[in-house]
Amino acid sequence: MKWSEKYRINTHDTDFNRVVSASGIMRYMQDASNYQMEGESPSYNELFDSGLAFVLSRLRLSIYSPLYSHDEITAETWACESHGVSFNRCYRIMKGDSIVAEAITVWGLLDTNTHRLRKVDSVELGYSMDEMLELDSPARLRIPADANLVLVGEHRVSYGEVDINRHLNNTYYPDMYCDFIPEMEGNRVTSMGLSFLSEAPMGENLKIYMANYDGTYYFRSVKEDGSTNAEAEIILEEI
Repeated sequence: MKWSEKYRINTHDTDFNRVVSASGIMRYMQDASNYQMEGESPSYNELFDSGLAFVLSRLRLSIYSPLYSHDEITAETWACESHGVSFNRCYRIMKGDSIVAEAITVWGLLDTNTHRLRKVDSVELGYSMDEMLELDSPARLRIPADANLVLVGEHRVSYGEVDINRHLNNTYYPDMYCDFIPEMEGNRVTSMGLSFLSEAPMGENLKIYMANYDGTYYFRSVKEDGSTNAEAEIILEEI
């Protein structure tokens, strides 16, 4: 069974092309999942207060058509069958009878005291479940070995971008990477893959590496200690 929430697109979630950004799409999706967690228990805050937090490991997002300011949408979310330390969750955004966007995500349940992952069946989670989505894109992100990633700039993680964990919130990553794509004018994101390897705390200076390879933009953000923070692939389409 799917959990659904209705929204009216906020003007502040649109970019200079007047369409909702990939980050904006993710926020509506994840807000719906926060409502499900609150409605079916445990809520995110209840988990956090007990020393646990969901952290995003992988995301695959497909955006089939653009959304504009004041569009009325329904955001759906549901848990999927999960095993071990991986918690699977899917999302869908509807505009009327049309599917606008879909996403598959994999989360880890982090013990905030030990910083180790817990098995998802070690905690009673009452979230409604349904079948896993099938998207026309690979489940895992792999940057081609011959993609020539080059340093294109840096990004400092700021107060306005961090969440309760004091790390760069996952919904800010698409905007961060798109900042370095020169072709964003007149184009929108249609597909995105994200893979998270280590969290970026507030104040961290991330080095951003990028390659445009066979029509796909690949990114890697690297922390000050040289470890990889995250990787991404982004595909654009002319509006």
